[in-house]
Amino acid sequence: MCVHAPVRGTSCCVRIALWTVSAVLLALGVLGCGTAEDRAAARAATERFYAAVADDDGAAACEQLSGDTVRELESQSGRECADAVTELEYAGGSVVMVEVYATNAKADLSGGESVFLSPESGSWKLSAIACKPQEGKPRDRPLDCEAQA
Repeated sequence: MCVHAPVRGTSCCVRIALWTVSAVLLALGVLGCGTAEDRAAARAATERFYAAVADDDGAAACEQLSGDTVRELESQSGRECADAVTELEYAGGSVVMVEVYATNAKADLSGGESVFLSPESGSWKLSAIACKPQEGKPRDRPLDCEAQA
């Protein structure tokens, strides 16, 4: 129940309603800020990576990886990223869904695998690639990735 005591010509109810609507709109604006752009950028990085792998262009594929992922891949394989990245096992496919969180993103591919991305130097870079669910039940087990930072 609102008390209709005008203050500066506006009732308490109207001021509360306007403040509530403004707060909700501000919250929605902040929560959605950049999300569509981030999803598009994460999708594009994922698509560039898989296109480069399909073209056997290791150098272009490595450009889409985070610095930590490149170092980890080179450490695990004992080879340069450009040589090692095209030798990994990929299910690939088209990007079917991208989810963006505060500091990372996940892209799911039609082949059943996922990639994880992190912002680095103003763009999205893949930080874990060719991630597949582990065999067996339950399906909530961690994903097994070909390479990750």
